[in-house]
Amino acid sequence: MIYTITTNPSLDYTVESELIPGQINRTSSEVIYPGGKGINVSLSLQRLGQETRALGFAAGRIGQTIRDLLDDLGCPHTLLELSGGGQSRINVKIRGAAETAVNGRGPSLGAGDLVHLLELLQDVRRGDAVVISGWTQNIAFYVSILRQLEKTGCTTVLDCSGEALWQCLECRPFLIKPNLTELGALFGVEDLEYTEGIELAHQLQLEGARNILVSMGAAGAFLLTESRELYFANACTGRASNTVGAGDSLVAGFLTGLIQSGDFGEALRLGVAAGGATAFNEWLGTREETMELLEQVHVEKSALPV
Repeated sequence: MIYTITTNPSLDYTVESELIPGQINRTSSEVIYPGGKGINVSLSLQRLGQETRALGFAAGRIGQTIRDLLDDLGCPHTLLELSGGGQSRINVKIRGAAETAVNGRGPSLGAGDLVHLLELLQDVRRGDAVVISGWTQNIAFYVSILRQLEKTGCTTVLDCSGEALWQCLECRPFLIKPNLTELGALFGVEDLEYTEGIELAHQLQLEGARNILVSMGAAGAFLLTESRELYFANACTGRASNTVGAGDSLVAGFLTGLIQSGDFGEALRLGVAAGGATAFNEWLGTREETMELLEQVHVEKSALPV
């Protein structure tokens, strides 16, 4: 079982519009999806044929709508009602000449909410995987989750950025997945290049990360393993129409590939194909679209110098 944790899920309202600031703008199309990085991972895993359950929180009528949409999509979930009330957030995604997003803040989590989520995680076993992803208002929340999961010996995947990532490294997550921009921001480096990225990824290993998967958009992705093996995969070719969820699909594809083959190179290959399928889609890519792109992805393996 692969569990995902989304502490701050959303209702994603996605529209097509040529946005003109200061004026009334009309949409040419609109759709509503359940959102949040962990939820995207679960939905992508489900499309790739993996057993998954989305865990997290929801609040109010908007939260119930998120649950209903997941039910409609057939995605198993346990989204706890927040003790403090309020409403889950709404994110607005505007697709036009440029892609614009306005993401809601969402309600705050209480200490009791953490206790209830940790109770849910008591069912996690060694053969399971847990993906923790997305922005959090409470970094200590993530650290507490990882510390409990350490005792189970399960596979932990962390997809967050900034201070949250720094503080979680002490828990030695199995995999972290920054993109190249986020990796550079951790060290105050702008316009990070691939070679520099490898060096900084190694620095994160010294801080506690075991395996590091770095997405680079149109430049592909690379994986640095704890045994100091470096894998590079080229990006798929196609017209990118959606950046939302591409990194989450990369994580889902990587885990699926690792489960199916036990090979890091094949895992990276399937991950990049899954990420591409979403990037070229209006929403999350399907298994069929992923498999069509898989032939485009080639992986090179090398070893870092001692």
